[in-house]
Amino acid sequence: MLALALVAVMASCLAATEPTPADFWVADAADRVAHDCSGKEPLVLCMQGRQVVMQVQVDRVTGCSYQACFYLVRREVPNNKKLLFEAGRETNPELRVNDQALKCEFPASAAFDGLLTLTYPVSRGVLVTRTVYPSMTRAVVIDEWQVRNTSDKPVTVRVAPARRVKPVDEQIAIVWSCQGVESVAVKPGEMISFATCVQAGLADAPDLAIDVAAERGARRAVVEAAWRGPGRLETPEPQLNVAFALQKFHVLECPMETRKGVITHNGSLIYSPGIWANDPVEYSSPLFPFFGDPELNRAGMNMYRVWQDHCQQQGIVPFPGSFEGPALKLTQKERGDDAMVLYGLSKFLLFQGDRAAAEQLWPLLEFSAASVLSHTTADGIIASQTDEMEDRYPTGKANLSTSALAYGGYRQAARLAQSMGKPLAAEFDRRADALRMGLEAYFGAEIEGFKTYRYYKENTTLRGWILLPLAMGITERKEGTVAALLSDQLWPKRMQGADILAESTRPTEWGRETYYALRVLFKAGRTEEALDLTRRVVRAQIFGPKGPYPDEDAIDMLCPGSLYPRVFTEGMFGIVPTGLNSFECTPWLPKAWPRMALRDVRAFGRAWDLVVERVGDQQKITITSGDRTVMTEVGPAGKTHAVRFP
Repeated sequence: MLALALVAVMASCLAATEPTPADFWVADAADRVAHDCSGKEPLVLCMQGRQVVMQVQVDRVTGCSYQACFYLVRREVPNNKKLLFEAGRETNPELRVNDQALKCEFPASAAFDGLLTLTYPVSRGVLVTRTVYPSMTRAVVIDEWQVRNTSDKPVTVRVAPARRVKPVDEQIAIVWSCQGVESVAVKPGEMISFATCVQAGLADAPDLAIDVAAERGARRAVVEAAWRGPGRLETPEPQLNVAFALQKFHVLECPMETRKGVITHNGSLIYSPGIWANDPVEYSSPLFPFFGDPELNRAGMNMYRVWQDHCQQQGIVPFPGSFEGPALKLTQKERGDDAMVLYGLSKFLLFQGDRAAAEQLWPLLEFSAASVLSHTTADGIIASQTDEMEDRYPTGKANLSTSALAYGGYRQAARLAQSMGKPLAAEFDRRADALRMGLEAYFGAEIEGFKTYRYYKENTTLRGWILLPLAMGITERKEGTVAALLSDQLWPKRMQGADILAESTRPTEWGRETYYALRVLFKAGRTEEALDLTRRVVRAQIFGPKGPYPDEDAIDMLCPGSLYPRVFTEGMFGIVPTGLNSFECTPWLPKAWPRMALRDVRAFGRAWDLVVERVGDQQKITITSGDRTVMTEVGPAGKTHAVRFP
């Protein structure tokens, strides 16, 4: 059934005339994505735990190799250590079958669901598979091997024990070890299992006992939460659902241990640990509460406390933009970071629905709002030295991104203040109203024939971020902006699933803008076009050779993948928080779909389902929590429904 459904979905994605290559990753019946390793494109992906981030590569030259960065956070180590270990075929175990060496060099296939399982071609009558994954809590990488007898005769298998120590300094060492297997007869159809491990630790006790079954169980628990736990997407199209689960898993694995506590961070081998006002704050944190993971929400709170502690101790001039490296030191600033934090934090707290948590971080919300206010110009918009593109492109003295995010942040901060009984609600709304007028007067313009926005005062070219006002609910220039987004000037390769351009006159694509654009197209009511492009983007980027995590730099950062679920939660389902226990939803059910649902959502501090069904030419919206129906209404597409939990 799953295979037939996937074929149907793929067929619908091939409506365009241009040829479409076969998927690099294919969903299988075991809730995984699988890859045939016979092609030329390498498989590259990142996995992570609280003290390790690893990037694996599988290709036809080196076979399977990986780099692992370990992060030791211990009293005995005066400074956080970022320790790199590289593993290739030289770290494969010494495996002998019938007393002859068996080389496991080039995998035939791979499967991934949060753990990477590689299968090697049958050789000497045995089938070898290995499953590679990081520990969820320790500075350890585990490689589980299985040797299955596929012949009709018994075979003798032996694995040599081994241990190699790589001193890092006087305090730290990295150890690769193989437990070994004494010579054993394996009957036809049976198998043996063993593991190799890499771990970083203190030089005088670098390799502590590892319970492989417990480590696998901890990783599997996250897999289970991603595929079948709270916050699931249900649509008639399996590729969209599988893509959602994969990005959800990447979010759930992102907490990392630092000296400032367990925080959510960017992921990736290069940018770990580190937190930026755009990536984990603006893009990712509003998604966290939907998945109901207490550790994820606590890590999100701790991430924001890094900002709050800095502002309380150092002030808000300049407002901090990123904290990077093992010590989480302030690095970037003045990118409009105050607007990013105001927007991301207010939305995160509203969706979390936890009044006590909101009280804890309320000082940071006031800090970011005060900083935004201090940067308000005589034109009624927000000045900033640059934006989240970090000087890659000109931004003038004030840019559209910062002002649009400030507007969205003020509006959400007002709803949060109102829900908490804070007197600032009316003031935040007043600032948002004024900023909306200033934004239209200052940035509203005709650019390359489209009635949309200029990105800064001297700007004459289309920029990808012209979508941000629409994302924040500003609709004055909706038609012109949507037309520009769907134009060949700004999104020339959209039918191939490529990213939108950062600027119309340059070839640079910026994936985060693509997922924002898909969300905006749904919010603008362009349901069929938005769905068609979402399918194309998913197939090219998540099921394509750079998947399963889309990323501009091919290093599997948490963003832009974490923006994909928001295409549905805030785009297709149109969820906008209005309080700690209330929201509005404006769902857009595609014409060919009889229903769609978000299941066991945990936003607003409770478990609930949102189901949208077709009733004639109308949509029926039903929200249930436990065994209680909270709301059921019927209306046309585009109708906004108000929901309040008791």
